[in-house]
Amino acid sequence: MARQATLERQTGRLPAELTSFIGRDAELGRLRRLIDEHRLITLIGPAGVGKTRLAVRAATLVRDAFDDGVYFVGLSGLTEPSLLAQAICDALGLTEQDGEAAARLAEHLADRRVLLVLDTCEHLLDECAILTEALLGTAAGLHVLATSRQALDVAGEHTVPVTPLGRPGPAAVGLPDGLPDDLVHGSPDGSPDDADCDAVKLFAERAAAAVQGWTLTHGNRDAATRLCDRLDGIPLAIELAAVQLRAFSLDQVLGRLGTHLFQVRGRRTNVRRHQTLRAAVDWSHELCSAEERLLWARLSVFADGFDLDAAENVCAGDGLPPEAVVGALTGLVEKSIAQRADRNGQARYRMLDTLREYGAERLTELGGADRLRRRCFAWYAGLLHRARRELPSAAQARWLEWFDCERGNIRALLGDGVATAEPERLQEAMESLGRFWALRGTLGEGRQWADRVLETRDTTGAGWSGCLAAAALMMTLQNDLDGARELLDRALAQGRADGDQSGIALAHAGEGIWALFTGDFDLALRLLTTADGLYRESGQDDVLFTLIDVFRGVAHLFKGDFAASVDHADRAVRAGEESGELWVRSYGMLVCGLALWLAEDLDASMERLRTSLRIKRDLDDGLGMTLALESIAACLSGQGEPTRAVRLLGAADRLREFTQTSWFGPHHALLREIHTGRALEALGEERYRTALEEGRRLPLTDAIEDALGGTPSGAAAPSAGAEGGGPLTGRELEVAALVAEGLSNRAIAERLTIAKRTADSHVEHILAKLGFSSRAQIATWITARKT
Repeated sequence: MARQATLERQTGRLPAELTSFIGRDAELGRLRRLIDEHRLITLIGPAGVGKTRLAVRAATLVRDAFDDGVYFVGLSGLTEPSLLAQAICDALGLTEQDGEAAARLAEHLADRRVLLVLDTCEHLLDECAILTEALLGTAAGLHVLATSRQALDVAGEHTVPVTPLGRPGPAAVGLPDGLPDDLVHGSPDGSPDDADCDAVKLFAERAAAAVQGWTLTHGNRDAATRLCDRLDGIPLAIELAAVQLRAFSLDQVLGRLGTHLFQVRGRRTNVRRHQTLRAAVDWSHELCSAEERLLWARLSVFADGFDLDAAENVCAGDGLPPEAVVGALTGLVEKSIAQRADRNGQARYRMLDTLREYGAERLTELGGADRLRRRCFAWYAGLLHRARRELPSAAQARWLEWFDCERGNIRALLGDGVATAEPERLQEAMESLGRFWALRGTLGEGRQWADRVLETRDTTGAGWSGCLAAAALMMTLQNDLDGARELLDRALAQGRADGDQSGIALAHAGEGIWALFTGDFDLALRLLTTADGLYRESGQDDVLFTLIDVFRGVAHLFKGDFAASVDHADRAVRAGEESGELWVRSYGMLVCGLALWLAEDLDASMERLRTSLRIKRDLDDGLGMTLALESIAACLSGQGEPTRAVRLLGAADRLREFTQTSWFGPHHALLREIHTGRALEALGEERYRTALEEGRRLPLTDAIEDALGGTPSGAAAPSAGAEGGGPLTGRELEVAALVAEGLSNRAIAERLTIAKRTADSHVEHILAKLGFSSRAQIATWITARKT
């Protein structure tokens, strides 16, 4: 026994891992390097995210580098700060001697190479910081790996955020909502399998351990995936959910998520704070100040993140002064309750769903939840009103980025606001959102919300004409012409009753587009001209009204007057150039390009169409990209490149499955028949079908690059010193550089504000295109390119 004790003191003591360790290969690789390069590393993350397991595994991997041992010091049960040094002495096996424990510890470590793992420091922050700094100052061979929900804030500290396990996530923001990642970026072997993500792997292993014979199958994989996504990929929450399979089916466990999960017990041997998820979160709550707790509760009203302005304007008051919000939010970030999740260079914050639900419970207990939601709705309604004024300007791209960030919050607030909001605020919000739904090509969603408003609210009062006309336009663009006609009549009647010239103008514009879709091009031109005159008399500036010239260009296009079509579309282009507006300008370019193509001025056509596609790509306009790709395909066919044209057509067809709406009506299909007929004649049926299928498999990023005149990525592997990015796209080069920095795919996703699955896909494509098999090879390649 004495020999064993001596051996333990020499080699160190780490907790035995009783269950399998899942994932985090990139994080472990980075930690091994950091532990060697830095003397104080602190793993920071929220409750249950797996900081302890990661620290123990990393320490195990580097133990051979520390001749005098690696020692684990668990602090969760230590409630007396003055005993911290003694607890570390106990872990090192140091016997009692005269003098203070801190001095004894410093003396022992002075000439030794040791790694100390200080686990769960957040409730002893000051004491851990002071003692760690002192020991590092006197023991040159000492390295410390700490875990905490908050940084120690010691000189030389290197903090490492521990994020949840990789889990299936939504597609990246932009393009149509829910667009599959493999469509955007492609995948060498198809789209990533959800069962391969770390969170699902963890659930499957723990479920199999809890219930004999349980396995992950095609039948239960979707439920397991949704469960892990719903639990934010938090290991503790996933393990607790797996235990429930002893009593419930997987579907029942999924259905019981929410407050039920907070009460589920884990293993009896778990430390108390990990026996239930509530205990883990309660521990964090107890560490917060009164103002931090109040802000935590109020921030739960944000369904999908928030910025500082929103937090200050919605959450301040009643015990939380406006000037206290910044400090309280900083405290929540430092304690890993809220997380920085910047978007487009702007500071933004979010809470994991489990922590947000906990905050929502507290808000219900405190009272005032309904009042806070109304306040939140008013805040966003005000921003939407401002956005409506600024959309037809150089600020358009910024507002579209804002909308992408806030879409989840707006959806959640509309869920309540459709029934409860004041009519004026709801009118403003719906009219403004109509612009965003149009610009984002998500008219299906807009139509759903419009239908709910029409079903539940009295829309016969003053101010509703614009909303009715916007709803009718969405119906028209989705080919519901009967429903659109009825709403247009109501919009005109309401506008005339109110004397609302802007509403009347919008209704006439809607009538003109409706006539375009019915094929009455002369009527369409008369109505659009009337709308244009009324709009100019009203003195208002609205992005939808600048579309009038685009639609007049379309009407002339189908009438065969190509010169008039170019003239009207060019007006929209010039107006956009003067104001800085991009979306309508790009549609003007598109119509110009189509008219020039039909007039057989192919070079000028291609120039306009490619300009349109570039803008559509930069705006993430999925519908616009579909139309631009189809149009460029038509031009290529006319230029004698039928195979390339049909491939682009296949890519556009795949994208159209997710956009569905058409801006130009059913007659746009006639244009397709013209150039597909030419391509079919040139290629023959078999080669045509082959090229079309190749295009459907072509990643959208590659299709766009080809359409713009570049060479699709994926050709030859580059030499290490090649100029540019070789076969990699700009985004892939950016991802490769972050891989070289040691970031995990989840960390890359957070840095670039993309979905984790998108980051996974990028890394897969980088490996495939470069012919590599490891992230280390990517890092070496990036380093070689810099030399």
